[in-house]
Amino acid sequence: MVMTALLHHLGKLHIMSLSRNEVNPLGVLGVRKLSFIPEHFTKLAVSNPVDIKLLDHWINYHLNSRYAIKKTLSLDSNNKTSEVVEIGIEDPREITMLTLGCPYIHRK
Repeated sequence: MVMTALLHHLGKLHIMSLSRNEVNPLGVLGVRKLSFIPEHFTKLAVSNPVDIKLLDHWINYHLNSRYAIKKTLSLDSNNKTSEVVEIGIEDPREITMLTLGCPYIHRK
């Protein structure tokens, strides 16, 4: 009950990212990075090879909301299975920041 009240209170705060030299309370509590992608998260699938550690570090440093990263299988345009990295972010506005700013999700 105390944890629920604390998370509800934290949700009302304007949480800044580490790039602005402020600690994210969700990270301190250990509830920011999830091991699964909930239904209400906005998702992005990246089909090119991605270094998940670098991607995780970039998200943790530049974005604020809860997130999850997982490898999964997907069908490509030829109906063949391929491995993709799926990223889920709770705040849909941050998907835009991720797609525009993260250098690790774009093909070189």
